Amino acid sequence: MKFGIRELILVSAMIALLVCSYFFVFAKSNSKREALKTEIDTRRQALVNLKQATSGVDDLGKKIEELQEAISFFEKKLPQEKEVDKILKEVWQMAEANSLQTKTVKTLKSERGPNYSEQPIQMNLAGDFNGFYAFLLQLEKLPRITRVSQMKLEKINERDGEMTAQLTLSIFFEPDASSASASVK
Repeated sequence: MKFGIRELILVSAMIALLVCSYFFVFAKSNSKREALKTEIDTRRQALVNLKQATSGVDDLGKKIEELQEAISFFEKKLPQEKEVDKILKEVWQMAEANSLQTKTVKTLKSERGPNYSEQPIQMNLAGDFNGFYAFLLQLEKLPRITRVSQMKLEKINERDGEMTAQLTLSIFFEPDASSASASVK
C-alpha cells in the first residue's frame, strides 16, 4: 500500500475531525457533566443538612407535652395570693419549733411574673445553729415553691453554737385573677 497525497489528506482530515470533535463535543459534555456532579453534591449536602435539622421534629410534640405537664405541676404548687399569710405563719411556726427566736419579719415589694408572683420576706432569726439547720431542711421540704435568695450568718461569740441569721425568703404564689387583670390594664 502506497501513501500518496490523497491518503495523507484523508488521514489529516480524520485527525482534524477528531480534534474538532474533542473541543466542540467532548469538552462541552465534560464541563456540563462536572457542573451537574457539583450540583448533585450540593443538593445531597443540603438534604443531609435538612435531615439533621428535622431529626428532632418528631420528638417536638412529645417535648411540648412534657413541658406542659411540668408547668401544670409547678402551677399546682403555687398557692393563691390569699394563702400567703398562712404560709408566712407556717414558716414562723417552723422557726419557733426549732427553738429559733424571730427578731424581725419584713415583707418586701412583691414582683409579678407572667403566671406567678414572688413575695420576698426578710427575716432575722437567732438561736442554735442545729435548730437553724433543721429549719432550713423543713423549709426545703415544704410542698410550696420557696427560695432562699440571700443569707447572712453570724456567730454569737459569748455562746457556743449560737448564731444570728438574716435571710431573704421568697414565696411564689399564683396571683388572684382580679388583681392580675387589674395590673394588665
